[in-house]
Amino acid sequence: MVRAVSSVTPGAAKMHDLGAPISTSQTKYLELLARYYVRKGEHIAAARMLLILAERQCSNSEEAPALDKRYEYLRDAVLQAKSAGIAADLSKNPVDSSTVDLLEGKLVVLRFQIQIKEELELMVARLENIPSSSELPNVPFPRDNILANAETAKAAKDKAKELSLNLKSITQLYNDYAVPFDLWEVCLEMLSFANYSGDADSKIVREVWARLLDQALTKGGVAEACSVVKRVGSKLDPADGACLPLDIICLHLEKAAVDRLSSGEELVGDDDVARALLGACKGLPGPVLSVYDHLLSNGAIIPSLNLKLRLLRSVLAILREWGISVIAHRLGTTSAGASFFLDGTFSLNQTGTANQGARDKIISLANRYMTEVRRLNLPQNQTENVYRGFRELEEKLLSSY
Repeated sequence: MVRAVSSVTPGAAKMHDLGAPISTSQTKYLELLARYYVRKGEHIAAARMLLILAERQCSNSEEAPALDKRYEYLRDAVLQAKSAGIAADLSKNPVDSSTVDLLEGKLVVLRFQIQIKEELELMVARLENIPSSSELPNVPFPRDNILANAETAKAAKDKAKELSLNLKSITQLYNDYAVPFDLWEVCLEMLSFANYSGDADSKIVREVWARLLDQALTKGGVAEACSVVKRVGSKLDPADGACLPLDIICLHLEKAAVDRLSSGEELVGDDDVARALLGACKGLPGPVLSVYDHLLSNGAIIPSLNLKLRLLRSVLAILREWGISVIAHRLGTTSAGASFFLDGTFSLNQTGTANQGARDKIISLANRYMTEVRRLNLPQNQTENVYRGFRELEEKLLSSY
């Protein structure tokens, strides 16, 4: 499912490995040779030796270097390739930068391999510590569950051992290790690294996000899902709609929040989802507001009035956060300090004015969404707090000038 991440360009053609397994005794000679090349200032040759050491094929676990050791070799290879570039710049004899790009790409893929191996080992430990059937009297078909857990634990253990033996490609890591064990978080990171784009690729990313969110909701409800969104989203580019489909994420979380609140299954705060999306977008309100605006303007997507009210509550939270950040920037204070202004205990007139353009935009949006709240065919006691929140935000910002 994952495309080839990078290909070796002609300039990096000499960076391939030896292919055949390398014995432990041969490893020592290669290490000596790498150190020799470093001392001689032959950085590309040193990088090649270090790459061979990092990618050495092993037929058994006794001879295989630990992944951390492979990482060390590969990291040093990157440093040597960069040193070659610096030396070339000084001598005005350029070196093909694709060598560094290739090695850095391999280093990222190795990080994924280490991450997947660690997650599989954690999975094994967790499954092996599940109580026996005699300790689970209220669980239906406990024997079936235990057998399934044992099989999963064995499969995960075997795959972790495979990952310890030799390096894998990003395609292998995705298809053979991450997907079969529902490691959706690392799947998204790999898809992002592989620069997935286009309609077909976007569909895959959206499906992985949906599975990740469902997994988090099952594990710990909306709170856990929001935490996952902040953690994973912060590693991605908010402008990359392919790998960070905010519309899918937002709708998934807000629907779950409404369902869990109405059933009494979970107490979800009005701004929990909004704050998670802001965290995923590194605090930028623009992309998040655009998503909410798109959802609110499409009745086919949001047919439920209660869900629409939930979205409007989230918009209010985002506008308040934006207002606080604008005020904090202008006053040279923290967000906590700026929040005193919106809470009614502080006046901007005392020290200055907030950014006019941003302030005007927030006021305009608050006024617009105030109207949206009034249009909802819901009892006033359900909408009044939201309406009043937009109105107070508008009035507070207007009164500062």
